[in-house]
Amino acid sequence: MLLDEATVAKPLGVGQTAHICQVTTRTINNWIKSGKLKAYATPGGHFKIWPSDLKKFLKAHSMDINFDFKGEHRRKILVIDDDESYAELVREVLLDKLENCEVTITHDGYEALILLGELQPELIVLDLMMPGIDGFKVLDLIASRKANYPLKVLVLSGNLTASAIDRLRRSRADQWLAKPISTAELVHSVLNLLAGEELGGMGIS
Repeated sequence: MLLDEATVAKPLGVGQTAHICQVTTRTINNWIKSGKLKAYATPGGHFKIWPSDLKKFLKAHSMDINFDFKGEHRRKILVIDDDESYAELVREVLLDKLENCEVTITHDGYEALILLGELQPELIVLDLMMPGIDGFKVLDLIASRKANYPLKVLVLSGNLTASAIDRLRRSRADQWLAKPISTAELVHSVLNLLAGEELGGMGIS
């Protein structure tokens, strides 16, 4: 993962650091809590990492990751799903099939709301059934915040009942698809949403 030099002069959030290392935010938090990666906590309790400390960490652990380039625009995607293996699969597919994209995954609705402000993703891939803050609550909070940047929401769920679809039609979601979903269908939907297409509920099985 590569960063623009203007960016590395500022401390990095957990989500940005996860992008650079191409790991989950949970992994970054574990590295911080175990003392492997140096970080500081903001008054709000969020971890921040200085680029110089991240460089030392990468060197110490022989991680061949360069983030000293002048990079092109990369599309930011946030995957929110408490099924860790499924979220990782979605990320791997998107990184493999799409160019110039960064994919962060989180398994927790609370953390997702923090990452929304920190990363300002262009697309959210959202599960509905999650403990704590579920997908519908995330959609409500996204709508109430009125993001001042382009944001699309793709819902992937194995529980698209008639009542769930009715709620989605009245929500901030741009498209919803039933799990399981093919790689081709996922990539097609993501590309169209990033291109600004209004897809609604197309593709519901």
